[in-house]
Amino acid sequence: MPGHAVHQKGHYIDPIDSNGSGHLAPQKNIGLLPVKRKPVEPRNPDGFDGYPALSNYSKSQKKDEECDLGSSISVARLWNDIMETAKFGQMADCPEGMYRIALSKEDQMVRDWFKNEAQSLGCEVRVDQVGNIFAVLPGACRDIPPIGIGSHLDTQPAGGRFDGILGVLSGLEILRTIKDSGRQMYADVAVINWTNEEGAGYQSGCTGSAVWSGHVTKETALNMLRADRQGTFGSDLLAIDYQGSVPASHVHNGLSAHFELHIEQGKRLEAKRQTVGVVTNIQGIRWYKVDVRGRRAHAGSTPMKDRVDALVAASEMVCFLNRIAREYDMFATVGVLEVEKASSNIVADNVRFTVDLRHRSEDLLCRVESELKARMKELTRTYGPALQFDMHQVWHSPAAEFDQSIVEIVRRAAITTVGESQVMPKMISFAGHDSALVHLTGIPTAMIFVPSHEGVSHAPEEFTEREHCGAGAAALYRAVCLYDDRLRASSQKHKVEPEAR
Repeated sequence: MPGHAVHQKGHYIDPIDSNGSGHLAPQKNIGLLPVKRKPVEPRNPDGFDGYPALSNYSKSQKKDEECDLGSSISVARLWNDIMETAKFGQMADCPEGMYRIALSKEDQMVRDWFKNEAQSLGCEVRVDQVGNIFAVLPGACRDIPPIGIGSHLDTQPAGGRFDGILGVLSGLEILRTIKDSGRQMYADVAVINWTNEEGAGYQSGCTGSAVWSGHVTKETALNMLRADRQGTFGSDLLAIDYQGSVPASHVHNGLSAHFELHIEQGKRLEAKRQTVGVVTNIQGIRWYKVDVRGRRAHAGSTPMKDRVDALVAASEMVCFLNRIAREYDMFATVGVLEVEKASSNIVADNVRFTVDLRHRSEDLLCRVESELKARMKELTRTYGPALQFDMHQVWHSPAAEFDQSIVEIVRRAAITTVGESQVMPKMISFAGHDSALVHLTGIPTAMIFVPSHEGVSHAPEEFTEREHCGAGAAALYRAVCLYDDRLRASSQKHKVEPEAR
């Protein structure tokens, strides 16, 4: 999910050896995290490496939902890819941690790896004007847009190895499985790496999908300042050679549907001991920057009654936000608070803080924004005109409610893969995702969740069990095949109808 706190970059291990040969240097300590976990017993006592085409449950349930996949997802191959790509941005002082900010050198490396793997499978690799990568495996009918499998490969500054990454690499594993099985897909299948989902190095997230969906203009994205203000999104895109020529637009480079597999980043699946979640909604997200200006003064000689303390005013807003968020049962976070030219014996005159608001109702988000502005006016009246607030929105990911027909396909695929008792049929995503932006275009969109250990994400301790990664990928593969069958049937119906007339 996107996040906006930017930390000092730690040391990382450069995966290219010192002699410049381009071969991967030997890496250590990129295995399982050194935290205590309850072991997961594989469903196959003889060793688990693939989810078969059908799970073990009654024939009557299988009958209407059977879809001949022809081959199984290789969990071992998928897991190996997750561990292999963790080398690109692995933190030296924390081997399980990742530093792979969008458009960094580390991001360039994993993009190159992804592109090379896709081309080795016979994919057409398209890079659009904001760096989104579409790895397209041709199907039988090239006249309809591809079925998309999308997520992201960028991470937080000290992030984990699964957030977003699982979705892209599962898509790649699906392409391999299609090739291995000899299955002829009706539509093209496109695995997509959306640019800058996390937003860790810039002022907003989900940039690639936002531009592609038309929610943000290309020019706005390219001119976006890097957090250190030493470059822009556009200059960084050019620096890693990933500003392509394909229009960054769903109109010119469209999809028939979009599926995304993601770790939950919460505890609901783990608490219920379930394997796969079917996402029906994504919360709306709004990010703001707030500047508070007061009057700088001496801490010893300025009476309390005469102060216009910007830090006190900012603190009052933080407490107010916390209170109303609890009243409305929403999510509200002040993740950054900066005091300009701070000193222990100075009354602060300039303070900046960020606000992150999240809820499934856009109406409630608008109401809370209005209440924040009203409270700022009250404080200005209390402290006088020397106190000023400037609040502006820097990012908005609208709340999404997915199309029920494609959600039902995912539900069927999940039940067939792991059994009904292992599926949570309705989940709201509290985190933001590229799928929320894709959904804005009207393209059928759906998501699948798999468990996160203890709900941890955006941290080196982020972890999802090997078997759960495989289960999610297998459910995703089945959902894509079911949707492909739907497209094939719809095309055949349209061919028959004119002949009947």
